[in-house]
Amino acid sequence: MKNRKYLYRLSKVMLLGLFFPALLFFMIFWRYAFDQIEQGNEDFYENALLTYTSLLDKKIQDLERFAAEISAESRRYDSTLFEGAENLTEDPYQLYVTVNELSKKYTRSDVVEWGIYFYDTDKIITPQYAYTLDHFLYKYTGKNRTEAECGELFSEERYSIRNTLFHTTGEEEIYNRYLLAGVCTRIGKSNDRAMIFYVLSPKNISDSLAIVGGEGIAYYLLDKDSDDVLLAWGEIPEKSAGEVLASDAWKRISGIKQKVLYNIKSNYRQLSVTAYISQNSMQSDLIDWAVTIRILLLCTVIFLLLICAVALYVSYKPVHELIREIDDSDGGEFERIRNTLNGKDSKIGEQEMLILDLLVNHLIYGVPIAEERIKRLGIEESARYYCVFLTGGYFFTNSEAEKLSAHVKEHHNARIFITDWQEENYSVVIAFLHEEDISGLQEELARWLQENYAPGYTLYTGRTVDKLENIQLSFRSCLSQMKKKNDKKQKSDGDIPTSREEQQKKMKEEVLAYLELHYRESDLSQVQVADRFRISNYTLSRLFKNQVGVGFAEYLTAKRLECAKELLLTTSYSVKEVAAMAGFASENYFSRTFKLYEGVSPSAFRKK
Repeated sequence: MKNRKYLYRLSKVMLLGLFFPALLFFMIFWRYAFDQIEQGNEDFYENALLTYTSLLDKKIQDLERFAAEISAESRRYDSTLFEGAENLTEDPYQLYVTVNELSKKYTRSDVVEWGIYFYDTDKIITPQYAYTLDHFLYKYTGKNRTEAECGELFSEERYSIRNTLFHTTGEEEIYNRYLLAGVCTRIGKSNDRAMIFYVLSPKNISDSLAIVGGEGIAYYLLDKDSDDVLLAWGEIPEKSAGEVLASDAWKRISGIKQKVLYNIKSNYRQLSVTAYISQNSMQSDLIDWAVTIRILLLCTVIFLLLICAVALYVSYKPVHELIREIDDSDGGEFERIRNTLNGKDSKIGEQEMLILDLLVNHLIYGVPIAEERIKRLGIEESARYYCVFLTGGYFFTNSEAEKLSAHVKEHHNARIFITDWQEENYSVVIAFLHEEDISGLQEELARWLQENYAPGYTLYTGRTVDKLENIQLSFRSCLSQMKKKNDKKQKSDGDIPTSREEQQKKMKEEVLAYLELHYRESDLSQVQVADRFRISNYTLSRLFKNQVGVGFAEYLTAKRLECAKELLLTTSYSVKEVAAMAGFASENYFSRTFKLYEGVSPSAFRKK
């Protein structure tokens, strides 16, 4: 994970910035939207079923009014029912006339059959026929009176002029039953006890009511006192009524909990209606639609996740391809890239040092340049001509030298190396050229020096040579110009001023004293120290190697490690705090360096 810090950080940004908001929006939208759909769906069925039951009540009330109408008209002298039940029993013709009158005057198409039962004569008259009670019951049940449960409807014990009575034909299959609804009343001038009753089938009920969303709904008409099923209609499920009514009012449909049993009370105290919403209902269609929308939303979220993955791949691919070429396995991607670049800068700096060392030793001290070293350092391929410049009266800092080098490279396509010649108080500029003419470069150096650095500068230009081993000739020509101007004898090439050792010793003491005060500063660098003492990076490097015996970086790292070891052994600061206090830029770099030099990690060193 440490090696993929940028990848994990990029993943978190994309997930937190795109995927999680989309997922959160989906969850909130889905929960809120479905709650609204679910509640609206339940309200819809609740209201629809209340309307349905109300219409059923109105149908029965209409039959009650019909019974009241017949009862009232039977008291008219012109009614065949005026003389009473005894007259109908004794006179067959009168019975025939009464049946005929009923069929013509009181026709109803919304019931299977209706009739009048006379309690005193045990006779039933319908618009089609006159029955004995036994005959009538056998017609609808196939059983005798004593066996037929619906015979209880006509029993004298249940006679009550203020009530409407209900019963069924008692068939085993409830959807084949008939509902018997009877209104107890009085008939004719003698107020004979009678019941005007109706035979209703499930089809009569469902066809005559305004069904709202009736698909996939089964209706059960129950006796409120006994909870017995009187009648069933609608889309009856395969399982029995007992299983349906005993089941939980809520069930899972497409993985969503939904209400499937609705219990609605009728205005009649004897009745209640239960509706069962099956898989074929509009509710299920609505749920299926909602589930489909949820799947689409989930697919959208997954698609966004894929977009995140593609964007992550596109964004991270260049970094991945870059770090594949990096051997360093410590730290995150950018830290590894930074370390690699720093390493390359360090190698470039070392190469610059080697080139300068090679050139300075050749120019000033006459050390010959070996051909294999020229090839190894890549000097041979960098230019076709060479020239040396001497500037007096001013020493370049490293930042100034870098600026001047960049300017010359941009405007004259030349590479220059700049160092100081401490013994003679001069700076040496060595130019690697692609063209022999150096007039433009000479003018540019003069203008640059005058405008940016030293108005009172002195600039000597050596001759241009076409071979690197002859570059000392260019340097000698500068010395010759300097000799003529100063009117004094130039020292021999190998002669070293007697004050050189003293100068270097004094410089070493000053630099070491400065480092003793500032080595804990994490941004302290060799370039910064060189600029502080107005010497070149090369001169400072040579000073440490010649006077201290180690390079600047090794010395500075050793000082910081000594400080860190003391802090680890004598304090309780964390490793991160020790690293910062000792001058290391990061905890990772400190731990890596400490283990490289000491063989153990800082934590292990402290435990020892």
